[in-house]
Amino acid sequence: MATITPTLSITSNASSATNPGPLSFALSLSATKATTVSGPVTSKIEEVTTTHSNHKIFDQATQEHAYIYINNTSDREVFLCSDDAGTAGNRFMSVGPSEFAYFPWSGTRDIFLDHTGSGTKNVEYFIFEKL
Repeated sequence: MATITPTLSITSNASSATNPGPLSFALSLSATKATTVSGPVTSKIEEVTTTHSNHKIFDQATQEHAYIYINNTSDREVFLCSDDAGTAGNRFMSVGPSEFAYFPWSGTRDIFLDHTGSGTKNVEYFIFEKL
């Protein structure tokens, strides 16, 4: 078994500050959670095109519950989708340029990547299977 420890920190100034934040008070939030993983780790830089069916990053038929980290290194918004990535209604998450996400995944649905622009966009991801 292995342990990974993600940490999330969110800070912002009060709305009255010279560099204003979104709240009437200064925010400093931090959360850390050690999690145990014992399955394989998948890491890849996926070259996402608009040929939607080519970009399955999580296959529920062969992968288990997992923690997923995705980092959009491209200049275009990238979508995480279930089933057919070419159908906008199957999008469940949007990751903007230079944004990232970390989330637990039940392993009961496939995950595809999609973008609405043209050309190839790079997305880095890690899948830590819980098993």
